Amino acid sequence: MRKRAGLVSLLSGAVLSAGLAGCGAAPGTGPWPPAGAGETTITILSGTDTSLSAGNQPVTKGEPGIYQQLADWWNTYEAPSQHIRVQLDVVAGGATTVHSEMLAASGAGRTSYDVYNLDSEWVPEFAAAGYIRSLQGKTPVRGFLAKPLASARDAGGRLYALPFITDVGLLYYRNDLVRPAQVARLHTFNQVTALGERMIEDHPSAGLTEPYVAQFGSYEGLTVNVLEIIRGYDPGAFAADGTAADSNAVSGGLQQLADAFTAGEIPHQELNYTEAQAVSAFATGRAVFMRNWPIYYEQILAASPSGTSTVARHFSVAALPFPSVLGGQDLAISASSPHPAEALKVISFLTSAAAERCLFAVGGFPATRGSAYSGDGGLPAGYGPAPGKPLCGTQPGRETRIGPAILAAIGTAIPRPVTRYYTEFSTVIQDQVWPMLARASRSGDPGVPGVVTALATALQSTATGHAPPDAGG
Repeated sequence: MRKRAGLVSLLSGAVLSAGLAGCGAAPGTGPWPPAGAGETTITILSGTDTSLSAGNQPVTKGEPGIYQQLADWWNTYEAPSQHIRVQLDVVAGGATTVHSEMLAASGAGRTSYDVYNLDSEWVPEFAAAGYIRSLQGKTPVRGFLAKPLASARDAGGRLYALPFITDVGLLYYRNDLVRPAQVARLHTFNQVTALGERMIEDHPSAGLTEPYVAQFGSYEGLTVNVLEIIRGYDPGAFAADGTAADSNAVSGGLQQLADAFTAGEIPHQELNYTEAQAVSAFATGRAVFMRNWPIYYEQILAASPSGTSTVARHFSVAALPFPSVLGGQDLAISASSPHPAEALKVISFLTSAAAERCLFAVGGFPATRGSAYSGDGGLPAGYGPAPGKPLCGTQPGRETRIGPAILAAIGTAIPRPVTRYYTEFSTVIQDQVWPMLARASRSGDPGVPGVVTALATALQSTATGHAPPDAGG
């Protein structure tokens, strides 16, 4: 049985928050120490930077990504006057590894990290445990898009971070086979797969084998796709705490997904698909539709000269027909940092209008400020008292073309459940749904009614800080 990562932190965090609750004040709202007078280094703990080369290179020679480029710009032009240097510490590995490392550092009260680059769904967890400082009233928030800004708040609506990058699922489609008007009429998962099947039948010599590719491996990608398909029935299918609020919607969405596997519309191999496998299937011309993140737009275009992408001139993107899950990362100040005031200055730079334009137009990340999507084609030169110094090159990348589609998708996106137990919520979804899809792909009985019942029970337990009923099985 797959190990349930996070249950130990769930229970220990519950004890901590219970103690804090008795103090009356919200976690992380204690007094800030005054800014220091000498040189300070602010260390940011982050997962891997996945920015892509776009237009001119988004990284200078020897730098691993746009995050480091922004940090280096600060160290070159701002550090001499601010007396604050920035150090970026990267945790190798996936989200589970990053989450575990940040929890360990927070729980131990390490003062070596000042800022955490948190996946947005972790903010309520770290806030409730008192691991990050409240930013409520500490910084202006004007200019941020409403949905990403909401992801930086705890379950009570208090601001605990600033939105660094956001993310939404997009529908990639073969525009040599499917017209934009047809895409505009799609509203459900069933409609997407049915149109994909029809295109395969209508174009037998096109080399198409999959009507729709997405992320159905047993990891966070599966949770995201399941949430999106179910919310296509009812955007409120899950309550804010992660419990099932509309069992009919849960049942309907899961039945659609199971039926697609049973009928072979989604082949068995997609049970192992992550973002990379989905991109490969779409870029090589095997799929009609793909659900994936905006950053892969540039990757598909860039693969064309090497011959690994056969659809570079024949694809478009649109907002998903159903509400996307809102993703992204938020910058939060560690409660153990001895330099919160200096850390806030660095965060303000990294989430400024200038930096957000760089993150989107050069790094390929959907930005958290509306101004970053400006169609003027320029890149920022300078920040604060250092004008005229290019922040991130001179030429935007091609992903700026899809800014309108990204903004439209953000406008209809729905955050993951705003619960400190989101990691456990996601584990429950994966543990229940992936085996159901495996049964469906074998043309067996997927047992959707039983899965809906088991999900409702397990999610009710998780939402109250208890391990799911079968955790010891």
